[in-house]
Amino acid sequence: MRVRVKLLAAATMPAGFDEYGEREFDLPAGASVADVMAGISLPAEETYTSLVSGQAVQPEARAGHALSDGDEVTLLPAIQGG
Repeated sequence: MRVRVKLLAAATMPAGFDEYGEREFDLPAGASVADVMAGISLPAEETYTSLVSGQAVQPEARAGHALSDGDEVTLLPAIQGG
């Protein structure tokens, strides 16, 4: 199945993403949001909000949230500062 991943506001863009922070992945059936995140070299110290086709997926639900062909996964790092 084919899934588009959008990485928003990343400090550094992982390999394979275009200048807009987007990349398409070919994934096996049953792949989850957690699988996608594990396949991207994201900084371990950052936490991310994840959405699938515009709907939020809580961190504890990522491993069980199976993706479908054509889904769009959006990842947004938490805003830090203060």
